[in-house]
Amino acid sequence: MKSVIYKIPGLLCLLIFAIQTAFPQCELTVGKGEIAEEWNEIFTQNGPGTGLEPDGMTGWTGGDSTISIELPGGDTAFFFSDTFLGEYPAKPGDGRVFENKNGLRMREPNCLPPICGPAPEHIHYVYNSIVVRSKDGKTLKTLTGAKDKYGYSTSYFKPDSTDANDMYWMGYPTLIDVGGEKKIWIFLNYWNVARPFDKASWIKFRGQAIAQLNAETLEIETIKPLKNLVDEGVWGISTWLDGKNLYIYGMQNTEDIQNARKSDIDVANKYKKLYIAKTDASKGLEAVSDQKNWKAWNGKKWVKNLKKRVSIIPGADSISDELSIRRLNVNGKPVFVMVTFDTSVGYFDWKDLYLYSACEPQGPFVNKYFFYRTPTSGMTKLPGMTERQSLKSGLSVYNPHMHPQFTEDGKLLVSYNSNLPFGAKPGDSIYADFYKPRFVRVPIEGLK
Repeated sequence: MKSVIYKIPGLLCLLIFAIQTAFPQCELTVGKGEIAEEWNEIFTQNGPGTGLEPDGMTGWTGGDSTISIELPGGDTAFFFSDTFLGEYPAKPGDGRVFENKNGLRMREPNCLPPICGPAPEHIHYVYNSIVVRSKDGKTLKTLTGAKDKYGYSTSYFKPDSTDANDMYWMGYPTLIDVGGEKKIWIFLNYWNVARPFDKASWIKFRGQAIAQLNAETLEIETIKPLKNLVDEGVWGISTWLDGKNLYIYGMQNTEDIQNARKSDIDVANKYKKLYIAKTDASKGLEAVSDQKNWKAWNGKKWVKNLKKRVSIIPGADSISDELSIRRLNVNGKPVFVMVTFDTSVGYFDWKDLYLYSACEPQGPFVNKYFFYRTPTSGMTKLPGMTERQSLKSGLSVYNPHMHPQFTEDGKLLVSYNSNLPFGAKPGDSIYADFYKPRFVRVPIEGLK
């Protein structure tokens, strides 16, 4: 046998390569997802002084994104984009929730169509917030920006802009050591959101930024705009820090989402591709926030030209606008795992959740596992509704994220968001349970 190996090394290498190609590495054994009722209850809150939220401060009552990071002391920070809040003291049309005699959770608007029209009823919300869950799970503390002159909370992260429609939605956070101190770097997506039903494009890309937070207090220390952007790709939908290398995942629609209308939103939301870049985090936030210092994966190697990037998922697949990629310990080995909705179908048909796995941060993510079909997609009945009550528009689902710090018994915790769809009819947004994260546990054999 030794002489055979010596004489035909090329053939042997070809055989090994063929075997590796035929049997993909870093595969998972994934079970059926199960509703995580205890987590659904944790993020069913009515406002200050109720449930897990202390009296005397603003309380979270609904939101989307639901991106989490474990803090150095063992608490967990959940980063939310659009957020409903119960104010303290209470204000007209704030987001606090009351329950009727049937247990239907509702909010009271302070303005209704046609007076406020043509938008749906007005309930105050902010574009982003942070909710800190204590290590013991007994309290939720909500962080927002300073209150405005009317006593309503503002967004925690705000662009340096005078346009009230300019805002930040959340990207992914990374815990990092900066000069011996623990910091959080979080990507922020900078958009201008026009009023609903405006004839102009309803959402306009303004750019991106990275905020640095004190990891102990979550105080914002600086926000650095991303410089030298090569196009309107949205970066930081997930991140991974490995030594000095910060891996940054990005997505881009292959159709023109910027000019999408209600009638062609299905087309505009198809074929969202996944890309990856990397940069040297040890050079500091100033350098990291300049895309001239990034390299993109072109399918074979890392290159300086970010326009040469290629998608790291199969060509016919399409990912979520938000997702999570994490390196997990499976059967004692590191495996990169991604959670996403299948978005190759029309937006109103998103419902199927998948995991992907790969051996390297750049994938390719070709191992694919269906684990859950959300019962929330298209739902028109909420808990407490009578036979005659229903939503006028079925719910849509989006933005899955994983929370591996809460893995139990080999089951990964995953969240996804629910919302009223684009063009929802007035009247539905008073029902609090339309807009909240929902949780699923996913069994993965060998997950630690």
